[in-house]
Amino acid sequence: MRIWLSVLGNTPEGMKTVTYLMVNQAGLWLVMFFPYGCYIPEKVTSGSIAYEMLRPYSLLYNSFSEITGHIFYNFLFKSIPIFLFGVLVMGVSLPNLNQVIPYFITLSNGVIIAFFINYFIGLWSIKFLSINGVQSIYYFATAIFSGAFIQLKYYPEAFKQIVMSLPFAYTSYVPTAVYLGEYSLFKACVNQWIWIFILFIIAYLLTARLTKKMAIQGG
Repeated sequence: MRIWLSVLGNTPEGMKTVTYLMVNQAGLWLVMFFPYGCYIPEKVTSGSIAYEMLRPYSLLYNSFSEITGHIFYNFLFKSIPIFLFGVLVMGVSLPNLNQVIPYFITLSNGVIIAFFINYFIGLWSIKFLSINGVQSIYYFATAIFSGAFIQLKYYPEAFKQIVMSLPFAYTSYVPTAVYLGEYSLFKACVNQWIWIFILFIIAYLLTARLTKKMAIQGG
């Protein structure tokens, strides 16, 4: 934060950037820091995943249910404290009242998109067992393409167009841009819902295919 303040100074633009970064950091606990592979790799290793393979839908539904509890915990004990610290110490600007609900709507959509991406990592473990490499790629891609640490407006225009064609930006950057009033709720929701639909179809089909060829260690 202090780096950006030293570059932009204590100006409206500088404080807006600090607000972006702090709101983003609070949101990252909901869209980036998921349990590895949505707990699926642990179940594959122990063999307990066999009990969830009665239907392809079962694994997808149970994984989302488990992650929901994790998200609520992070929201209460990670995101809120970070946001309050930003407001009380860093001078983070509170949103207008008409931006609060749009922010939480788009953040919820972002959580669902992030879930599917992490779920794919879990499905990877069903076929290849180890997720170390793909997990590292996920963190790298999220850091670069979601605008987690650098606002997308500072990216070259061509690169920004690439980023906005990927799902990562809709997990973190777009909700924060809605918070700042820089992105319309309608446009955000349309793009997020398109990604949710696409990722759901892929997740369902991959689950059905991979569970038929499951390789279970242990159990």
